[in-house]
Amino acid sequence: MPTVIAPQQNPLHPSVIPRLDKQYSDFYNKHMAAGPMIHQVKWDPACRSAPAVPGGADPLPVAEIKDIALDDFTIRVFYPDAPRGALPVFIWYHGGGMVLGGLGAENAFCTRVCNAARCAVVAVDYRMAPEFKFPVGSNDAYTAFKYVYEHGAELGLDVARFGIGGSSSGGNLAAMVSHRAGLDGIKIDFMVLGVPVCDNTADAASYQSWDENRHCPGLPEGKMMWYREMYLPDRADWSDPTASPLLAPDAWFANSVDRVLVFTAELDLLRSEGDAYAAKLAAHGKTILHRTYPGVPHAVQAMDNVLDTARVWILDMCKYVAAAFGRHPADVKMVDLYPQGEIGVPRIDGGAPWVRLDTPMVLGEAPLYRDEDKTLHYVDCLKEPAELHILQLDAAGEAVGKPRVLELEESVTVACFREAKPGYICAYFAGVAFLDQDTGALEILKEIIPQEDRAIRRFNDGMVDCAGRFWLAEIDRKALSLGMGKLPADYGEPLGRLWRYDPDGSLHLMETGLVCGNGLAWSPDNKTSESIQHAPLTAVYLNDSAYGVIYAYDFDIPTGGISNKRLFVDRRVLGGEPDGMVCDVDGNLWIAMWGSYCVMCFSADGTHVRDVEFTAKNMACTAWGGPDYDTLYIASAMDRTPGARPDDDGGHLFKYRVGVQGLPKYRFKG
Repeated sequence: MPTVIAPQQNPLHPSVIPRLDKQYSDFYNKHMAAGPMIHQVKWDPACRSAPAVPGGADPLPVAEIKDIALDDFTIRVFYPDAPRGALPVFIWYHGGGMVLGGLGAENAFCTRVCNAARCAVVAVDYRMAPEFKFPVGSNDAYTAFKYVYEHGAELGLDVARFGIGGSSSGGNLAAMVSHRAGLDGIKIDFMVLGVPVCDNTADAASYQSWDENRHCPGLPEGKMMWYREMYLPDRADWSDPTASPLLAPDAWFANSVDRVLVFTAELDLLRSEGDAYAAKLAAHGKTILHRTYPGVPHAVQAMDNVLDTARVWILDMCKYVAAAFGRHPADVKMVDLYPQGEIGVPRIDGGAPWVRLDTPMVLGEAPLYRDEDKTLHYVDCLKEPAELHILQLDAAGEAVGKPRVLELEESVTVACFREAKPGYICAYFAGVAFLDQDTGALEILKEIIPQEDRAIRRFNDGMVDCAGRFWLAEIDRKALSLGMGKLPADYGEPLGRLWRYDPDGSLHLMETGLVCGNGLAWSPDNKTSESIQHAPLTAVYLNDSAYGVIYAYDFDIPTGGISNKRLFVDRRVLGGEPDGMVCDVDGNLWIAMWGSYCVMCFSADGTHVRDVEFTAKNMACTAWGGPDYDTLYIASAMDRTPGARPDDDGGHLFKYRVGVQGLPKYRFKG
């Protein structure tokens, strides 16, 4: 019997489809197109109990939530886990056309701002239409603002550090509050507006976006007019500057807030209103950050469980609020806002430590599996003195007893086995050496970083290529100390370099401009080549961890030359610092992603395939091993940042059986 497909009550309009973000259109067609919009059904106040827009993420935990009943409505205060003292405060007015929403409507956003900016966030449950028409909701918005301003001390708030904001109709309320506060002589530090309603007289004749986006989902023209008429049934009120902040007199703008963020959506009916409001503020000398996000319609902010653009939007808002309150925006990370992982990327539980060491490593690095004697080798390069660990495994790849530990005379950051000879070739902080696996003694082969440069550079990661040459990458110590995303624009080229040390003892400079060179790996192309002299070009991957990127290069096996540098994976927005990595026989990269609790897998074309989540924040380096060579052994590091989780398992060893064979780590032929 054929499957009956229900007709779509609100299919995407042909004028919209080519312009619409694919994630949005896929979700809309699956979850929204078949049903009616709010203006197409009989009004029922019970509908306010459901989300106005599906696809939102859950709230995050915060330190405390306090509801405060005012005379006619309630406000909710979210408190972060922050040091004692008066907190900066940010009031947020929810959207919903002055008809939908409520006290919990945008808890997910409020909790993210609260944690990211380390401020108190106040949500306002202003009264809504049709029960309460204009100007009740507008007056409630200002009443809430005045209450917080006048009672800040008893709420634990520092009202000298005060921001406001809102989305859609909430943006309308925030703009109105900024005008009224300015006229009352109350200083507001900044304002955040998302897809704001700025002019309730707007129509297709007066605004471009009302014409070109009248059929866009989320807020088509008919729905917007329904909202307007529910709250503003008297058309004489449409041009009231309380209802239409864009139409306010110049004096209102002159006295208004000085710093404003305005985010608009390309396919939003209201886009041109937001553009006009940002322009008018700028014309009055205000400092404006105005950004339009491509391919998305109205209510994008509410769909952060299904849209990547929504998450970037919220991340950018959180960074702005955090920076306004004195926190560096680079400290606001996507992984903290969305710890459940990325949209559409499967997340697998990798579990707790496989081997829990007696003393956790400060920074575990360079795991190596040797099949001949079934041993796993790794270093703790930041312990003082640094240590080499050798752990015996059984035939099934499980640990036997405790590791043998050797103290090292220098900090070794990466080591690779030598071919047909005992011990390792390694990078120590200043150069290349042989490392004795029985004594831990170093035989210095080449000092690359002279003594006078050791304060600005050190070696970090490295690997041996299939021709037996040792590659080693440096760190720019000053740039690294600033943190990911914090390099000043005038810093100049970072000082880290990539070197190649050949079996004949020759040294070759291969790359410059690195903050934190890390995680070299090669694609599997050369694995089936019978003669490296006739092998094709393959690819070599190099991480710049602190910059948040992975580069790919063409790699010529016979000469060891690299060329055609290109960006392969970019984590600067999504977060996580790519650290040690390995490649499997299918060409997938398995990357220990520092700061994310994960090993992430990317396909040969750079697609994020899956995550394996562990109980340590700082996964540091990976190696293949085990009887079938399909198991990842992962070294991790302690989380030594303020606010680290007490149950973090950093500094121990983890493993995960992938089920796909990995490429071996090659041995140095010298």
